[in-house]
Amino acid sequence: MIIKTSLRNLAVKALCESMTIKLMVDFMRELVPDYNLHRRFNLSESISIPQANAAKTIVTDICDLELFPSFVQLLIDAQNKGFKGRKYRIAYLSALIRGLELHGYIFDHENNMFIEDARISQSKNWGVIREGLEYEFTFLRFDIAGNSRLVRLNETTKVTKAYQDFFNLITKAVVRRNGRIWQLEGDGGLAAFAFQHKDTAATLSAHEILVELLVYNHTACPLSAPLLARFAIHAGRHIYTSEMESLHKSEPIKEIKEIENRYTKPNSCSISNKVLIAVDKRVADLFSPLPERNPYGLACYSVELS
Repeated sequence: MIIKTSLRNLAVKALCESMTIKLMVDFMRELVPDYNLHRRFNLSESISIPQANAAKTIVTDICDLELFPSFVQLLIDAQNKGFKGRKYRIAYLSALIRGLELHGYIFDHENNMFIEDARISQSKNWGVIREGLEYEFTFLRFDIAGNSRLVRLNETTKVTKAYQDFFNLITKAVVRRNGRIWQLEGDGGLAAFAFQHKDTAATLSAHEILVELLVYNHTACPLSAPLLARFAIHAGRHIYTSEMESLHKSEPIKEIKEIENRYTKPNSCSISNKVLIAVDKRVADLFSPLPERNPYGLACYSVELS
């Protein structure tokens, strides 16, 4: 995320007019615990730093670390809720919020944080999740069943069209519920959900795609046979990295692959008990326990072709 000079300058003014240098550093340490302003200037702790220089350096570091939305969130909380037991009036706070909105961010009141506006951009980290930190995610894995057979029995152009339609259905359902597509392979991929209600969001996305796919097979599928897919939903802690090739090292990713490959039938969705117990009951009731013994407490939802 590139923060324009005008918004950076506004942030510098806001810090200078709202707080001392010590408080600026305290705020920064909420995001970067070992932050040391004097070290940034190569100065000893006994030497004072001009307030404007301190604010400018802190804002520069915030932007370089892509923490600007999180920092503005701290300022909002400091004014509305308080910081370390005291509320602060933050100058130009409304203008900072408007500036973030112009940069493609919206304030998510449910999660009390800024996130990327999916209508403008769809970064894999929602614009706020930080590289190298561990988060709780809910994952949705999807895979087209019988890929080799479909490729063998249909013209390449028809296969390409059907697969593109399939991926479009997935992207639409996932992004609508604030999820992100993390990986698209030849015949499948992985989506991730974060923040509050992520389990229900992932489950509703899978349900919607299955229903939409049923309609698609009856009305628009160009293939000689219906396009069937398998879906799996699982959750776990995962260290976020933009290097998506490292996904196979993550334990919940290994597990969701096993759920999809070993326990999920075409035209259905398997969901682990870890996710199911957190899902809205009306949604959870759509799933039936999988009779086959498994280590994930799986339940299944399927759509029957007629």
